[in-house]
Amino acid sequence: MVGPPYWVGQRLLTLAVKRWPEFHGTMLLRTGREPLDLPLPSLLDVIYAWWVEGGTEKDVAKFRQALEAPPPSAELDGREEWSDDETDESFARALGGMQRAAGR
Repeated sequence: MVGPPYWVGQRLLTLAVKRWPEFHGTMLLRTGREPLDLPLPSLLDVIYAWWVEGGTEKDVAKFRQALEAPPPSAELDGREEWSDDETDESFARALGGMQRAAGR
């Protein structure tokens, strides 16, 4: 199974980092769990759900379109698909940097 392109995860992680006190606090209050202890796919789903919560259908569709749009620098023609393992390793490295930035 191929997951979403890397930029979707990168954009969701960036949203959480930029608003870390709000995201982290909300997740702790609601679940009592440390969000960074979640597996990466679950963390990305939680960030997405947190961001779109309370939005109108139109707002959510607009956000999803912006989230999924390839970055201008993405060269999509003729590129090889990454394996799930390669994608997981790449996200794990990014998450490690996020944990250091958040002071963990």
